[in-house]
Amino acid sequence: TMSEQHAITNNENSDPYSSLEPQRPLPGTLLHSKHAQHRHRHHISLPEGLNTIDDFIPFICVQQNCASLAEFLDKFPFFLAIIAGDSEAIERVAYEFVEDQAIQGVLYTEARYSPHELAATNLTLEQVVEAVNKGFQRGMEEFHIEVRTLLCCIRPCPEWSMDIVSLAEKYRSAGVVGIDLAGDETSPMEPHISAFKRAAELNIHRTVHAGEVGTAETIKFALDFLHAERIGHGYAMVDDHDLYNRIHRNDVHIECCLTSSIQTNAIAKYLPKDSETEEKRIGTVDHDHTTEKNKQSSARLHSHVKTKSDHIWHPIQYFAKDNMNFSLSCDDPSVSQITIEHEYEHCMLDLRLTPAQLTQCILNAARSCFLPEEEKKILIKKLVKKYLPSGVIKYLDISTLDE
Repeated sequence: TMSEQHAITNNENSDPYSSLEPQRPLPGTLLHSKHAQHRHRHHISLPEGLNTIDDFIPFICVQQNCASLAEFLDKFPFFLAIIAGDSEAIERVAYEFVEDQAIQGVLYTEARYSPHELAATNLTLEQVVEAVNKGFQRGMEEFHIEVRTLLCCIRPCPEWSMDIVSLAEKYRSAGVVGIDLAGDETSPMEPHISAFKRAAELNIHRTVHAGEVGTAETIKFALDFLHAERIGHGYAMVDDHDLYNRIHRNDVHIECCLTSSIQTNAIAKYLPKDSETEEKRIGTVDHDHTTEKNKQSSARLHSHVKTKSDHIWHPIQYFAKDNMNFSLSCDDPSVSQITIEHEYEHCMLDLRLTPAQLTQCILNAARSCFLPEEEKKILIKKLVKKYLPSGVIKYLDISTLDE
């Protein structure tokens, strides 16, 4: 996803690398400070023995690295329960999402969510999409950023997938730019083939979570049978030389998330023997833009890896070294207690990526986003003017930079 604060292209108060973020689920961005408001609206009490939102943090946030992706995903029902089935709450969360992205200096964002999970028993799927769109539209008008959406198919629920394709087609002129396949990677992808084939026939863009904790075979399947144009995470491709070269050759975009890859144990097998994983709470959560009291009460979890050598240990390092088409996102910031600034900071500190490589990530995300081509060209020109020195720009034909 990408955004811009209050129509200021070069927001001096934001991190210089916060302009794009393609991997951002909507439910995983619910601000902690707003959690109580939505919970009270639904008359949902805190579990017995818990008195404050700080007491509830362990239920909705990762406190230490999870044993698996499934354990990480267990946090989501707590977010969904307080907004599902409530169109007003869904609209408000969508609006707050845009506000949060704008504060972080993002130019354009593609938010993803599952209409079925937000509908509960009270709303139709169309009512969910329209509530999200309404919140996004209000946010775009107020904060002057562009937001588009991806509708999620869920791995264990293939019976929903054709509905998602129909919704994507119906609302493609109202901001829906594609579909995604998300959820626990242990669930099979085969039941989703027909829906993704239909999406390809309708020229609906497609991204698939694959190779996060699964094998390289899941990435091959996503490319060959689900017609994926982008791959979410995709770390396992480094285990398959032919697949890695194929993705490089075909310029397939990889949506990477450093912190969540550590928290879900997705990259555990790649860690060098001399590494140490640091898990401690430091500072405040930057994305919880509320009162000073709230900022002080919600420390951010730093989950990153220290090594005693220059050993290349994370797939992202290989992607950067080989100039792969990849980008960085913070995935589910409310669950991981991070910001996109945190991700770029630790890519520099832990992975030793250079400023030039991080800037390339942003340009990669722009040229691989699912905007129509003319809108994509405009976005890329904005980014080039922001990140490249004026002395360099005058020698470039900017119109060719999206090619």
